[in-house]
Amino acid sequence: MIFITSDTHGEIERFDDKQYKQVKRGDTLIILGDFGFIWKNSKEQKKYLKKISKMPFRTLFIDGLNEDFETLSQFETTDFFGAKASEIVKGKIFYIHRGEIFTLDDAKILCFGGTDNFELDIYSDKYMPVQSDFDSCISNLEKHNFNVDYVLTHIPSGNISRFINLGSYTMSAQMDFFDMLESKVTYKKWYFGSIHQDKYVSPKVQSVYTDVKLLGV
Repeated sequence: MIFITSDTHGEIERFDDKQYKQVKRGDTLIILGDFGFIWKNSKEQKKYLKKISKMPFRTLFIDGLNEDFETLSQFETTDFFGAKASEIVKGKIFYIHRGEIFTLDDAKILCFGGTDNFELDIYSDKYMPVQSDFDSCISNLEKHNFNVDYVLTHIPSGNISRFINLGSYTMSAQMDFFDMLESKVTYKKWYFGSIHQDKYVSPKVQSVYTDVKLLGV
């Protein structure tokens, strides 16, 4: 089975929550950005990654804003069930690249991390989603006839952002791109993180934070 949560921010105690006991051996947990356990190849990073890798399930994540992108870029790229990914811990922890689609447990899943609309001064622009990320996403979607089961992103679309009134940062190239995906892609559900709320937005859209949710529910 596949479960999702978001914005762990390097807080290892999150994995001690009783909710994680529902994620069994052979299951997959996907974190919707701000994973936070990759940081300057530090001793703490290695300790926490080792602890996560010893858990019975496999862990995937997409990038958010609060990531160490320089360190993240040092990991080798591999294939994860059809998607380009970085293998962080062999067979156990993977970073799914922006705009990639993988098929797991009979579910086609589109992943697109990153953000270009919050606190832009924190990181260099080179780490923000760019046109080549959008083009790659479209190319991957074309291979699947713009039909997936689930869309997983760190930030919401512009339409959803404006709907739930997140504030003034509701327009950006990435949000505009997601608005286009909403109208062009056939999908069952879209999940996003970033706003630190576990919130049911609509029958097809949910915000995820500390809850550990079964994908599709």
